[in-house]
Amino acid sequence: MTVSILPEELLASLNDSIQCRQLQIQQTACLLASDFPSPPTIVLHGPEATGKTLTINALLQAIETPSAHVRSKECITTRHLLERTLSEIQTALGDAARPIDGRCESISAFVVQLQRLLEGQQKFVLVFDNIDRQREAAPTLLPALARLGEIVCFPHISLESPQD
Repeated sequence: MTVSILPEELLASLNDSIQCRQLQIQQTACLLASDFPSPPTIVLHGPEATGKTLTINALLQAIETPSAHVRSKECITTRHLLERTLSEIQTALGDAARPIDGRCESISAFVVQLQRLLEGQQKFVLVFDNIDRQREAAPTLLPALARLGEIVCFPHISLESPQD
């Protein structure tokens, strides 16, 4: 017998729509549950086309956790990625979003803008899909994003595929 963070009907619905991912759904739900503190960074990795993005998006929608999803491989430079991320967060927050300067030249500027945007938020999940496929990324980008949760108090998730 397993203890579930999710209501049984919600868990059954997710398990029906995403086959063979019951364990991953339950484990990720435990990490993101609003009743418990979340780790600052969660990395989901695995082979391509195995349902990582589908699973996390369905789970975040089901538990109604505010989140933003950034498709990293669509961004050409680090600046493009950071500005797209801020834009996605503003869209996710809607009317609750504070106005910010759209320009973001560095990780430091990104952190300042992010703290301003997320001020007063209890929990916010930031999903970077295929972050390992980021084109023209600065060598410090991945380590900086991995530590982002330590600097700004919200969990983020990085989805990546193993290097070939």
